[in-house]
Amino acid sequence: MKNFLLLIVLSLYLHSSFAQNLLQPELEAFYNPALRPFYFGVASGDPQPHSVVIWTKIVPENLGLQQIHWEVATDTLLQNVVQSGTGEADSSSAFTLKLVVENLEAGTHYFYRFQHEGRYSPIGRTKTAPEGEVPLLRFAVVSCANFPSGYFNAFGDLARRNDIDAVLHLGDYIYEYGSGGPRKKKKNFSRPHIPNHEILTLQDYRTRYGQYRLDPQLMEAHRLLPFIVIWDDHELANNSNVSGAQNHDPNSEGSWEQRKAIARQVYFEWLPVHDNPQRSIIRSFRYGGLAELWMLDGRLEGRSPQAKGTGDPALPSASRHMLGEKQTEWLLDGMKNSTARWKIMGNQVIFSPLNDSKVFSRDPSIRMDRWDGYPAERSEIFDFFYKNNLRNIIVVTGDVHTSWAFELTGDPLNPSKYNRKTGMGVTGAEFVTPSVSSFNFDEVVPKFVTWEAKRRFCKKKNNPHLRFLDLNHHGYMTLTLTPERAQADWFFVKTLYEVDYRFKQKGGRYIEYDGNQVKKNKKR
Repeated sequence: MKNFLLLIVLSLYLHSSFAQNLLQPELEAFYNPALRPFYFGVASGDPQPHSVVIWTKIVPENLGLQQIHWEVATDTLLQNVVQSGTGEADSSSAFTLKLVVENLEAGTHYFYRFQHEGRYSPIGRTKTAPEGEVPLLRFAVVSCANFPSGYFNAFGDLARRNDIDAVLHLGDYIYEYGSGGPRKKKKNFSRPHIPNHEILTLQDYRTRYGQYRLDPQLMEAHRLLPFIVIWDDHELANNSNVSGAQNHDPNSEGSWEQRKAIARQVYFEWLPVHDNPQRSIIRSFRYGGLAELWMLDGRLEGRSPQAKGTGDPALPSASRHMLGEKQTEWLLDGMKNSTARWKIMGNQVIFSPLNDSKVFSRDPSIRMDRWDGYPAERSEIFDFFYKNNLRNIIVVTGDVHTSWAFELTGDPLNPSKYNRKTGMGVTGAEFVTPSVSSFNFDEVVPKFVTWEAKRRFCKKKNNPHLRFLDLNHHGYMTLTLTPERAQADWFFVKTLYEVDYRFKQKGGRYIEYDGNQVKKNKKR
């Protein structure tokens, strides 16, 4: 009996130690018992015409290899099951099951769930990409969701919509900081990070993703909508590049290569992105004849270290890259050979030239993380567009926490290359989504400063190609595509400090097919 009790105690101890090695125990207080063992819900992503990725993660009661059954159906009650099977999950992925469901019909809603030891997950909904002639597509575009900054009301609102084909998440899915970052603190509001220090280890990164995925609004958005995701910098560390980051000190935080490897591994554990040996996020999606989408990696694939400022002699060098030669060639060849009406670049940081000298004149290094910090590679891309007469290009962007619309042109301050009135030199449009919750202008400076910043940004002599700007609101953007036009609309939350579904729609900027001007949508 003594040995038997000792074995039980030892087993419980090992289970506890093992669980703590995967995720920090502070998360357990936020588990919903009704979801056991699927506390983190379900998700889908990377929709193709005949396949989609489905995802779940369990917290098992024992430490061995786990069998998880899955099924996909065409109806909400899962009576008409069209695909099913059993997958395995183990500790190497923190008990993640992610698989590609194939042989599906194009442009079709499907419903799916998982089962483990007699317990069922919530039922998820997803949608495959369409084929052939497509009359309308609508993507939601999001980025920059910082947990301590406020509730994820943008995700909550998206989960309530039935008109979204897919969510394009352009990065900063999590933040690596221990605190919430540089913003004004709201009295009596607290949503601290777990763990409460900057994340560095495998357990740290897994726990941080776990905290975000326990958020009910984000969980529901993942349950009901397929996501197409890329990382930006905060999935690793602020202002990342191939060889380092502004927020990584190798002397006190260890190897950058090890941190990158951990961040990549955990990203692929938690996100419904197609697995590949390289753990690369570079991929493309075709939505019939209407659109083709290229999702880019502007961080870890080829990015050179950021220049030190506008006076850095290395700034204009052709040897400095944002994407790298291989990725740039893949993108440009794909765009040149595409027969889709709209060609969409899913991109992390502002692509368009932006004259911010009248706003950030004291800190010119602030623009070095944007494409303005890599002018030679951007010029190469624009030159390719012009040489090959590529039009109808839409760039969607995150990172900057604010909302913008630009006419896509390579040299907006050169009157021989761009004309605001006639649209000469315009190849498409760039639309920038606001942050879900991360700080924006009026949360770090007084409102009158943001008003003045907006006035200076919008002066035609500074940025003649800028057609819409909002510096103060959080939310998300939609990109609606028809054969005739591409339109961006911005949806701004009323508050971040309580769960709230009051939104206001702003913006409404569009460009017509083969058009060369971004116009304001007239209210009907």
